[in-house]
Amino acid sequence: MHHNPKIIVPNANLRDLGGNKTQTGMEVKTGYLFRSGHLSELGEEDFKQFKNLQLKTIIDLRRPSETEKYPTPNLEEVETLNFSVSSDDNEFAVAANFLNGEQLPTEITGKIIEKYFKNSVTKKLDSYIPVFESLTNPDNFPLLFHCVAGKDRTGIVSAFLLGILDVDESMIIEDYLLTNKLREKEMRLKEKQVRDHLVETTENSSETLIEERMEIAQSLLYAKENFITSVFDEVKKNFGTWDNFRLNGLKISDERVKELKNFLLTD
Repeated sequence: MHHNPKIIVPNANLRDLGGNKTQTGMEVKTGYLFRSGHLSELGEEDFKQFKNLQLKTIIDLRRPSETEKYPTPNLEEVETLNFSVSSDDNEFAVAANFLNGEQLPTEITGKIIEKYFKNSVTKKLDSYIPVFESLTNPDNFPLLFHCVAGKDRTGIVSAFLLGILDVDESMIIEDYLLTNKLREKEMRLKEKQVRDHLVETTENSSETLIEERMEIAQSLLYAKENFITSVFDEVKKNFGTWDNFRLNGLKISDERVKELKNFLLTD
């Protein structure tokens, strides 16, 4: 996995989106567009790798409480733009209480995460419009966008961006699922901690009940293909095509996307 040239810092889920091929035979340039999880725990060598990206802009998709807990390294030459794309009461924030050892409302199931992804295309789309105002401006590159794990909010933004750049959906899925390989050790450890906690604290802890709650935990921990394909489905259902979604959903003009493609894509 470390030999994959796209992967910059595995522990931070930091990788280059360059190399993804479009349906017209172009590909995203390397060295201009990056995605990651939070960057507050970079070791010395990893920090050098991060600094060597020579970023101009960082787009932080997290809530203020998260940025305070996991602050982004401050580099004088890099502008950090904060766009929280999720409120404190969104599906992920509520379900995440479960991983923190708090009581999980009984009506919440693993489907809540898929709902979050679907809502990003519909009910929550307005929160992504200012993100893409900055993300489609060539003056802001090289650019990195991130959340906490670099999985879901980052995955949604990546899917939107690669989709409007005409990258094949199979490659978008592959990009999303790469998180599972990079964070496998961490996620397996957390999964065991959650299961042990459930066995110890769940009243009348039947195996069925524990497995139901583990399904929710796994949805929070792992990238799942149906999450990202639900985004594709909602785009097609509500907008018909990625082009219509780009123009009427994200409010990116024809001129703006043409400029972005000219800058970011190569033969």
